[in-house]
Parts: sequence; structure tokens; C-alpha cells
Amino acid sequence: MFQSATRIEQAMQDIKVGILVFEKCGEAGLAIPLDVFRVCDGLAQRHKNGPRIRFEPVFVAAEGGTRETASGFTIRTVTAHPDELDALIVPGIAHPNKPGIEHILVDLVAEQHCIARFAAAGRLVLGTCSGVFLIGASGALDQRKATTSWWLGAEFARLFPDVRMSAESALIHDGNCVSAGGVAAYYDLALWLVQHFAGAKLRSQCAKILLVDMGRQSQTPYVARVLIDQPTDALFVQARTWLNQRLDQPISVADLARHCRASPRTLLRRFQEGLQQTPAQYVQSLRLERAKTLLEGSALSADEIAARCGYQDVAAFRKAFKQRIRLTPNQYRGQFRPPATSSA
Repeated sequence: MFQSATRIEQAMQDIKVGILVFEKCGEAGLAIPLDVFRVCDGLAQRHKNGPRIRFEPVFVAAEGGTRETASGFTIRTVTAHPDELDALIVPGIAHPNKPGIEHILVDLVAEQHCIARFAAAGRLVLGTCSGVFLIGASGALDQRKATTSWWLGAEFARLFPDVRMSAESALIHDGNCVSAGGVAAYYDLALWLVQHFAGAKLRSQCAKILLVDMGRQSQTPYVARVLIDQPTDALFVQARTWLNQRLDQPISVADLARHCRASPRTLLRRFQEGLQQTPAQYVQSLRLERAKTLLEGSALSADEIAARCGYQDVAAFRKAFKQRIRLTPNQYRGQFRPPATSSA
């Protein structure tokens, strides 16, 4: 008996992804997954021997109806039911500042209950940036590891002490919850879903078309300490000012303590309580922050930058930089230094 030359088509697998819409939510978490899934579906149809998969995103809400986003777009939604969806994406909360998130969460109790139902049903729950706060408020992340945007990590840890916050990580999958960093990380989340349901090859192809760097494992290179709230206690202000004027010189804890009119033991205790760092670790952070600024804004060599930041030799500088920033100085400069503008 001869087999038919016509290949029997494998049944198409539909992956239904709910995108949770709520009043004044951010638009990136709504739009970015749609683009990623559209590209994925196109590639899956093009490669007949690949996974037969199709994403079906749907806008859902704790209770169906229309919702207005942060920029005033009206979105029609249906009620979210865990038994009808494979995953739930939680967009970001539009907030004016860090304290604003806590106040907004009070008005999103129905959404928290909705997320909790999905998590309890074993459905995938995904979010980035401030959207992770909404997942945290639902209790779905309790006793689990999670991440959020690097500048929100401390606030998240304050609000949800039962969650193991790792703000330096770019993406974390723990149980049925997936969390990622800043707003652009919705690309990472959507691509994670592509790999989860369709494999690494299709994810890689999608990422190439979308120009998304798949090599990001850490948010550390993106941290700008100038955007992180600094303690306003007089001791820390005094220490920070004094240190920034002497980063190119040898600095001892005894000298710093003497300048701050405190004993070394008191200084250590205050730093650990207020900054969760030792004085020596804080000095290292300031030196590396200066190095990042010089790498971004100057043409100085690594040797010159090492000297200006208080490192005895360039090898010690390179080692400290790679350990903390997760990139070499040259890699960091190549990634973050603004391109030169050509003159007409």
C-alpha cells in the first residue's frame, strides 16, 4: 500500500492569552504582545514543518465591559475566566511616582481577585514593571521569586515582604508566575510565551524580526543611581558629598567615619540600616557609577577611567566592573554611549 504524498496537516493549536485591562492601565502591555504574537503566527504559518500554533489574544477584565487606558483609549473587554484561557498578561499601572502605586492598588481589588483565581487554577500569570505590583497584591507571588523594574525593587520589597524580590534579574519564572523588568520587557514576556508554547527556535526567529536582544539576563547595566531615591539623612548626605569629591583617592572607613563624626561601628550600622550596604560597598557603587558616566560621555581609555575612579590598576577596575555590571567596560560603552552625530 502506498502512502499518500500529501502530508496530513497537523491540527492547529490555539493558545488563548488574556490581556487584563483595567482603568488607567498602561498601553504597552496591551499592544506589545499583540505585535509579538502576530509575528509569531506569521512565522508559524510560513514554516510548514514547524510548530502548528496560533496565538489568540483577547482583552479581558475582572468583569467585562469597556475600560479607559491611561492615555484615554477605550478598550472593549470580556470577563476573564481561567478555564477559557491559557495565560493572563497583566499590564503596567500608570502611576505618577512610587508611592502612587500603593494608592492605586486600593482601587484594583477586583483585578487582584481575578489574578488570584488564575494563579490558583494553575494558569500562567505574567507581568512587568508596575504590573508585577498588581500580581504581588493578589498574593500569587507569595513565597516566590520575582522581579520588577530596577528602580521599583525597593518599593516592591517594602509592600510585599513575602515575595523574594530580585530586582537585578531581567526575567524570572517561578511556578506559574513570570515577571520581568521595565516596560520594554513586555517583549521578553511575550517571547517567553512563544518559547513556552512553540519552542526556542520560533522565539529566536521572532526576536530577530523584532530586533529584540535575547541575551539580556540582568537589569544591572541599566541602573542609573541618580534616578534612585537617596536617603536624606544628614549623615548620608554628608558622606555622599565627601566621597564624591575623593573617588579618585584611597578611602578608608576610618577616614569616612571621622568626617561624619561617627565611630566606624556606628557608621557600619547606619549604612546597613539605611542603604543595606557596608560603607566599603557604597564606595564601590559610587566608583562604578562614575565609571559608567565616563564610559557613556567621554572618550577616556579604560586606564584613565580606572584612575579617575580610584582603582589602583585597570585589571582591578575591569574585574570589579564585570562582577557588578555584568558587562565589560568596552561592552558597556558600546551599548550605552550615544552614537556620534554626523555634521552636515
